[in-house]
Amino acid sequence: MRRLLNGLVFRIAALFLLGALVLQAAIVAAVLWPDDRPMAFRLVDPAEVLEIVRALEAVAPDQRDAVIAAVNNGAVAVRLLPAFPADGPQEPGLLSGAGVESRLIRSTGAFGGRRFRVETSDSGPTGDALQAPFMLFVELRTGQALAIAREPVILRTIASRYMAIAAVVVAVLLAILLILTWQVVRPVSRLVAATHALREDIAAPDVIAAGASELKELAVAFNAMKHRIGGLVADRTRALAAIAHDLRTYLTRLRLRADFIEDAEQRAKAIHDLTEMEQLLDDVLLFARDDVRNEQPIPVIDIRSEVEDYIRLRREVGEPVALLAGHGPLLCRCPPLAFRRMLGNLIDNAIRYGKSARVELGEADGVLLTVDDDGPGIPFALAERLAQPFERLEPSRGRRTGGAGLGLAIVKALAESNGGSLMLENRAGGGLRASLRLPNA
Repeated sequence: MRRLLNGLVFRIAALFLLGALVLQAAIVAAVLWPDDRPMAFRLVDPAEVLEIVRALEAVAPDQRDAVIAAVNNGAVAVRLLPAFPADGPQEPGLLSGAGVESRLIRSTGAFGGRRFRVETSDSGPTGDALQAPFMLFVELRTGQALAIAREPVILRTIASRYMAIAAVVVAVLLAILLILTWQVVRPVSRLVAATHALREDIAAPDVIAAGASELKELAVAFNAMKHRIGGLVADRTRALAAIAHDLRTYLTRLRLRADFIEDAEQRAKAIHDLTEMEQLLDDVLLFARDDVRNEQPIPVIDIRSEVEDYIRLRREVGEPVALLAGHGPLLCRCPPLAFRRMLGNLIDNAIRYGKSARVELGEADGVLLTVDDDGPGIPFALAERLAQPFERLEPSRGRRTGGAGLGLAIVKALAESNGGSLMLENRAGGGLRASLRLPNA
């Protein structure tokens, strides 16, 4: 949940939602915000009112309804009352009725002497629903009264269609959000996926350069960096292979010359040293090369059968290796050569430092292989370091005391290249446990 809230999509969506709410509030405020104009000027034009009054007085009584219908044009609301409304308490408004009436008297001469009154409430004293902030009542010479008010057509239209307006605004913002997500978030997501893929495989496909110019430049720079790293790795592998090839030539010559050493003990020691040098070269090359980890497709093997066959060979030469493998096939995806090398290195470490090895197979989020020993264990702070190349607890580099420190590094590299992992931890009863997890099939 925390990752979702911190995501780019959520932040953009939240920003757009906030913008939509602010926009709606701005629309309402722009429509309803009061200004400094005198409220009397929001009445119907007094001259127009006087013309309507004179027309009503001039026509026959049966034609007055037609005149009222003609002047009700949407901008004003006109009603003919049977009598002038009686005096009553006025509700408070932006200006008092008396103040508006005094302005009208000064500007129009009180409609030719006719009695009038201004109401400031939302409905007139007669109770009719003429919704207006100011309503003007003018008494006709016929005894009737004219009620007239400016109709807020724009305000009513906006109020009646506000939900539709809000829906349109939200739809437009959502469309912009989708376009922005497609243009920004999608290329960034592809770049993140490519970064994770690069961690597992240097030969992963390039990132598609799409989206805004900055994102395209970022994708191009990422691809260039990936090719640069791939070139450096390839150069390292070629250099190590060339060195190994040349060293093997010299080692072969030295091996032949060692046979001419007359002292049998010294001859055996020289041959042993040369053999250790060859094994060191093999370890360095295996750690450096990437052809095993890039094998496609990764084959499926019966890991239970592989472990049983390998441990049977180790037992035949008298090595103390115990096995708890269970029964039935246990399939996983891993090249056979890589798996045997990982298993062999873990057993070698257990025998070298713990005098014996106990291998157990199981299933837990994949295929789980554990190798336990009865050695002294390792300090907690050094657990991660031991899986790095050339890292050892024992400072010497002799094969008898631990080798060059590439065993666990090779296991970790091979496991991760095949979608697995390696974890080292001290057992509760003493000793070290190496847990190798591989993807099942």
